[in-house]
Amino acid sequence: MPKLSKFGEDFLLLALRIDKHIKGYVDFYFGPEKLRQIVDNGPITSPNTLLNDSNNLIKQLGAQGYNKERERYIEKLVVAMKTSIEILIGSEISVKDQFTRLYDVYLQPAKESELDNLKEEFEDAYRGSGNLKDRMNKLRTTRKVPESKVFKFFKKAVDITEKQTKELFIDLLPKNERIIIDVVNSSEKEKYSCYNWYLGKYISRIEVNPNYQMYWTSFLKYSSHEAYPGHHTEFVVKEERLYRELNQFEHSLLILHSPKLVISEGIANKAISILFSNQEVAEIGLNEFCSDPLKEVSIEELEQQNIVKAKIPLFWYNLAYHALVDRYDEKELMRYGKNLEIFSDEDLITGIERMSNPAYSNNAFMYYLGNNILQKYGDVPSLKNFQNLLVNPILPSDLI
Repeated sequence: MPKLSKFGEDFLLLALRIDKHIKGYVDFYFGPEKLRQIVDNGPITSPNTLLNDSNNLIKQLGAQGYNKERERYIEKLVVAMKTSIEILIGSEISVKDQFTRLYDVYLQPAKESELDNLKEEFEDAYRGSGNLKDRMNKLRTTRKVPESKVFKFFKKAVDITEKQTKELFIDLLPKNERIIIDVVNSSEKEKYSCYNWYLGKYISRIEVNPNYQMYWTSFLKYSSHEAYPGHHTEFVVKEERLYRELNQFEHSLLILHSPKLVISEGIANKAISILFSNQEVAEIGLNEFCSDPLKEVSIEELEQQNIVKAKIPLFWYNLAYHALVDRYDEKELMRYGKNLEIFSDEDLITGIERMSNPAYSNNAFMYYLGNNILQKYGDVPSLKNFQNLLVNPILPSDLI
C-alpha cells in the first residue's frame, strides 16, 4: 500500500466529503479504506468547512516538495474541488468561469453551421427513401440486438479489442487486470448504454444496458471506449504506474468535475481509431455482430456511417451549451434536437434529463472537448502519443 502524507489524506478526504453533498462526484476511489470509513461514518461536513479545507490545501501545496509538473496538476484538482464547493454554497460564478476552473478548458459554443453540415453528411451516409428521421428509425429497429445476445456480443467485442490492444501496446497492461461484465437495466434518470465502474486493484466492472442503444454497429465502439484501450486500460495503467509505483495519491480516485475527466473521455473516444481503420471497424462489425449481412448496406456505406456518427458529440456539446449557458427550457431543447432528425425522442429526453443531474450535467461537453483537445495529435494519435496519454498525468491546458 502506498504511503500517504497528511496532505494526501486531507486531499482525499476533501473529495470524499464533497461526494456526500453531490452523489456521484467521486466516480471511483481505491485509496486507503480507512479514509472512506472516516467519511462514511462521520457527519456530513458543512460546505463552509470544506471551502476552508480547500483553501488550506492550496496554501500548503508549495511546501510539499513536489516537482513543478505534479504541483501544477494537484493545484488544478484542488481548484476544481474548491469551485464545486463554491457552487454548492451558491457563489455567483458564470458557467464559463465554472468550466475554466473545473475542467481547465475554455467553454464556447461550436458553430451552428457545423451542425448544418452534419445533417447533410447524415443524409449522404444514410441513403434511401423517405425522410432522414424515418430512415434512422428503421435502422434502429433492424440493427437492434436482442437482449439475449447482448452479453455474448459485448464479451466478443471486449475479446477483439483486448487482443488488438495487447498486440499494439506490448507489456503495457498489468498482468492481473480483468473486466467483469454485468448486464443491467440502468435507471430512467441515469440511462446509459454502458458504464465503467472502476473498482481498483486493476479490475473494472462494466455495466451494459441491453435495452438502450444496443445496435450491432456499436459493440466495437462501446468496448474500445469502456475497456480496451479506453477507460479500463487508462485506469489500470495509471493505478499501477502513478499510484502504486510512484505513490501519487491523486490518482487513486476520479473526480467527475475535474480536468482529469476531459482527458479520460478524450482517450476513450479516440480508442477505436487507435485499434482499427474505419473500414476495419465496418468489416468486423458486419462479420462478427450482424445477424444477416446480406440484408445490410455495403462496407463503404457502413464506413461512411461510422465516420459521420463519430461527429455526434458536436451535437450533444451544443445542446448542453444551450441548456446550461443559454438556459433553453425543455421544449426549446427538444425542438433544437429534433431539427437534426437523427435522434429518437427517447434519446433526446434521456440526454436532457441527464443534464439536470448535478453530478453528470456537464458530461455532454466532455466527449467533444476531449476529442478537440486531443486533436493536437491529429485525427488518429500515434501509438507513442496515445501511450503517453494512458500512462502520464496530463492536463487539458498542456495540450492547447
